[in-house]
Amino acid sequence: MEKAILNKFFSNQSDSLERHRVIEWMLNPINDIALKAWMRENWELLSEYDTSVEPDIDKIWFKLQESIKKEIAESSTSSIQMNDIQKPALIRTFFKFASAVAAILILFVGGYFFLKMSNVNNHDDNLIAYGKSVIVEENNSSVNKLIRLEDGTTVTLNPHSIFYYPTHFVNGKREVALKGNAFFQVAKNPEKPFFVFANNIVTKVLGTSFTILTNPNTKEVSVSVHTGRVQVFEKNSASQSTFNEKVLTSNGVIVTANQEAIYSNKKNDFQTTLIPVPLPLPNVKEKEKTFEFDRANLPDVLSKIQQVYGVEIVMENDNFNKCIFSGELNSENLFEKLDIICTAINATYEVSGTKVLIKGKGCI
Repeated sequence: MEKAILNKFFSNQSDSLERHRVIEWMLNPINDIALKAWMRENWELLSEYDTSVEPDIDKIWFKLQESIKKEIAESSTSSIQMNDIQKPALIRTFFKFASAVAAILILFVGGYFFLKMSNVNNHDDNLIAYGKSVIVEENNSSVNKLIRLEDGTTVTLNPHSIFYYPTHFVNGKREVALKGNAFFQVAKNPEKPFFVFANNIVTKVLGTSFTILTNPNTKEVSVSVHTGRVQVFEKNSASQSTFNEKVLTSNGVIVTANQEAIYSNKKNDFQTTLIPVPLPLPNVKEKEKTFEFDRANLPDVLSKIQQVYGVEIVMENDNFNKCIFSGELNSENLFEKLDIICTAINATYEVSGTKVLIKGKGCI
């Protein structure tokens, strides 16, 4: 089949005879390889909005073949009793269907448009249980977009990001999908856990606030927790249409406030660390956030910081127990506080995973 004729058909510009010819050609198994090659080539041409999405050509081809055969079978069944006068109407119906097929495949090949019109894309096929009741929110603006879900959860969608969610949550869980970056403030509901699917990871929460950032080039995903805690897992089957607890046991980490988990697509594993600017825990009272010390023992100073920020601080040796610190640290963030303390006692610190290690000789 000439490419020019295929191009005309799938751009809905063919006449009746050309449509009939293309459909007969598509239904012949000998042409399957050529058809898939055309689809793959045109996906590359039309997927300018999301070249990182790898098309499942076999799946698209199967659905197209299935749709054509089903329509022809239904038309044939309904025409058993038709006489010669009625046959032209059947032919017109068949050609009308051919136009519809062309339009459908354009959506398949044009990844961006297909993503907007259905929920069988790699990024939201996890929501297939919700059928067609999936809303697609895309933020094409230069400012954040606030989205409110039916359960009271709010999602702040960053520019150039896409968010998928059902009109109603069912089956005892709340499931959404994200492509891009967003901040989530999840309404508490222990009876109905909240799942976020982003690239190849799943974030499970009961009620907390966190940020998910995805890198479209490296496919790296980071989950930063602001309040509460989340469980982050690798989704070990990207084509799996249903989600079950077995996935959660494969490869995952627990992340608490002021921590983040970074998933590497190359290594297929997680690295946990502290967020760039840890904040005081939300349940800490204002009077407890005062950092004023007068000849205080270093362990007591570090203990106060741990309580306010929820960050574990470890001293390299026992000689630090003899160190004394005086000073006021109310306006500094966590790492600035540590800089000042370490300078005063001639020490250094480093972040190791989700802990802070104080290094040096200590005080003798």
